Amino acid sequence: MHVSHFVANGVLQTAYWSIGEAHERKTPFILVHGFTGSKLDFQDQLAWFSSNRRVVAYDQRGHGETTNATPYDFYSLVNDFFGLIDALNIKKAHVLGHSMGGMVVMRAALAQPQRFESIILMDTAPGPAGLFGQDVRLQLAELVAEHGCAALLDGMQNGRQPAHMRRGMEHLGHKEHWRRIRVKLQQMDPLAFTELADLMAEHPSVLSSLANLETPTTVIVGAKDKPFLKSSKAMAATLPNAKLVKIARAGHSPQYENTEPWREAVDTHLAGVIS
Repeated sequence: MHVSHFVANGVLQTAYWSIGEAHERKTPFILVHGFTGSKLDFQDQLAWFSSNRRVVAYDQRGHGETTNATPYDFYSLVNDFFGLIDALNIKKAHVLGHSMGGMVVMRAALAQPQRFESIILMDTAPGPAGLFGQDVRLQLAELVAEHGCAALLDGMQNGRQPAHMRRGMEHLGHKEHWRRIRVKLQQMDPLAFTELADLMAEHPSVLSSLANLETPTTVIVGAKDKPFLKSSKAMAATLPNAKLVKIARAGHSPQYENTEPWREAVDTHLAGVIS
């Protein structure tokens, strides 16, 4: 288990893991988790990429060990990202954003492209994800407001678990898989769950703006992640310097569900850029 560090970041105390030594010729690599996730989503992957560069994973506001603080919107999440890398004296980075984390990363890159050596957008979308309808979001909001986000666990455990999800469970071990989900849900602010679920369902797309972003980009998507396949193809087609990589036999979390091809895709991306 990695040691959590904390840094003052505006109104927040942002929690992060940092492993590997800073290297004067190797740009740091930052991983940004998605909705209901945390830095735990990358716990088993940090060491793989840290042999010759610094690797950082952090908890976004309302998630993990980072402070719960409103507002929960993309403007704040983007500012949190820049506040963290400024506090860590990281001038420029390779950055991977997963799901909602990818939504944050692409908006940050559009705002300050000079801070990005390269980008990996993983199982994400430039516009509304539309994973839950309004009625479902209202029901879930009531549930977590009364009982906390951990109340979602029963529904997740009893829900349909396709083959790619079972592969992820087998990778971690079923006990550890559900332990991590329980921890992430227990740590999450119920208000963050409600407001960010609504945000992801209803926000302006930045797809057309991506045509102006020349940063080298790899768009990674699990071949079984149906909600994000179309958006991944659209981003890869719109970004001027992008390629699309589908991870076979994987869904929304390819780092668990088919680890070796996922690592190969990330390694190939990092090897293909300047540093």
